[in-house]
Amino acid sequence: MKYIIANWKMSMNFLEVTHWLEKFKDFDISTEDDKEIVIAPSYPYLEQVFTSIKGTELTLGAQDVSTNTKGAHTGDVGAFQLKDFCKYCIVGHSERKESTDVVSQKIDLCVQNNITPIVCFVTPEQLKTYAVFNEVALFTWEDPNNISHGGVYNPKNIEEIETGISQLRSLVKKDTVIIYGGSVNRDNIGELARLQGLNGVLIGNASTDPKHFFDIIVEYCKQ
Repeated sequence: MKYIIANWKMSMNFLEVTHWLEKFKDFDISTEDDKEIVIAPSYPYLEQVFTSIKGTELTLGAQDVSTNTKGAHTGDVGAFQLKDFCKYCIVGHSERKESTDVVSQKIDLCVQNNITPIVCFVTPEQLKTYAVFNEVALFTWEDPNNISHGGVYNPKNIEEIETGISQLRSLVKKDTVIIYGGSVNRDNIGELARLQGLNGVLIGNASTDPKHFFDIIVEYCKQ
């Protein structure tokens, strides 16, 4: 399975999300069956995206989840609420600067609610901590130094990524899903797609442009 995950972060408002969804309908992504395309919008637009992508090859994910189960937690969004809309949830993204204990709590709550956690990690030590969730989670390696900012990409050297993936593979079971995130765009997706041991990509800024995101899907799936 190839995983292509769009993390929209805090990038678009209602009208921009509407435009993205309308534009993306113009593209044919049905040529490759062995793929999972996940869209992770901000909380206010989950229902909008959920309704729009029904019957398509797109699936819905959330960008985060509360560590609380339920109750008087103003501003939090619980896994029991997200499961009405989402198949996936990103947890532990490096931008949130959370401890492994907090991330582990979020993973547990996702699993309890039949949501597949997309677990972000930066270091091999973090991956080893989360490896106990191997059978229920996807793992995304990201380096904060390579995350795009202000539309400017800062991709990691492909040889460095290849070496890193190989090292990470030695720490986990063979069937563990490992995804890469960090300035993924149409210029480097071809090289990423050819890497052995890589199961998918997490895309930030490039995914907010529907045509750019479509180009990445096509290039990744044809390898």
